[in-house]
Amino acid sequence: MKPLALAAVLVALAAGLAIAAEPEKAPPDPRDSGPDKIDISSYPPEQQKRYPVFERKCSKCHPAARAINSRFNASEWKRYMKRMVRRPNAGVTDEQADDIYEFLKFYAVKLGVE
Repeated sequence: MKPLALAAVLVALAAGLAIAAEPEKAPPDPRDSGPDKIDISSYPPEQQKRYPVFERKCSKCHPAARAINSRFNASEWKRYMKRMVRRPNAGVTDEQADDIYEFLKFYAVKLGVE
């Protein structure tokens, strides 16, 4: 195979691998257009530590606004989280899933969703 053709094949293969490694993006949802940040300045320190984990991990597959604008209670978040962490390429460890769940549970109570 000619060097130029080999280079083209390698570039195409690398692009395919990069695409395969990307998490599948969820389709748009009405909640996506709401607020996409939470002011956590008054939250307890342990919740302030959990927020960046929530924001980073959840926004891999959909905007953080989707979770922020959802009005789920703790048991609904538990069920939803189980589905999300099983998704291919979610890349969420058990510890991260626990932190995200605890943050969302706290957030639900702050919103008055129980």
